[in-house]
Amino acid sequence: MTVADKDWWRKRIPDGEEVLWAGRPDQGYFPPRFAWAYKGVLALIATIWLASPWLFETVRDFWKLFSCTIAFGFVLWADRFVRSQQIYVVTSENAWKLNKDLKSKCLKIDQFLNFRSGRRAVLFPRHPFFAFEHLPDPDAALKALTQAREASK
Repeated sequence: MTVADKDWWRKRIPDGEEVLWAGRPDQGYFPPRFAWAYKGVLALIATIWLASPWLFETVRDFWKLFSCTIAFGFVLWADRFVRSQQIYVVTSENAWKLNKDLKSKCLKIDQFLNFRSGRRAVLFPRHPFFAFEHLPDPDAALKALTQAREASK
């Protein structure tokens, strides 16, 4: 991956906005917040596959299990793909949730913007569809957001 590929998001930041913080969501196979659920479903599917000769009597039952397995694999892949294409940026004026291939979101930082730290996330209570999720260090994002909010007063 070249330097230009890593800094694709810098072109989307308007001129005159100073970048205070930039971070990416966790890039592992399972997002840390939901890893236990993904691993549990994976173990359940493996157990059902091992027991399938004794559980299923028809070919139709086999195809149902096969379809569920493929669907779960697609969900895992899609989740990881979306996280790999995402970056969170706090500038002097806005909070950005940038996606390389999908739609990006922007939130104006002013004195009335409320935010709080969640479990490995920064949440914006008045904006339920805007959050910085699966962060390794949400405190750094909170510090940058606080700095931008104080500067906007």
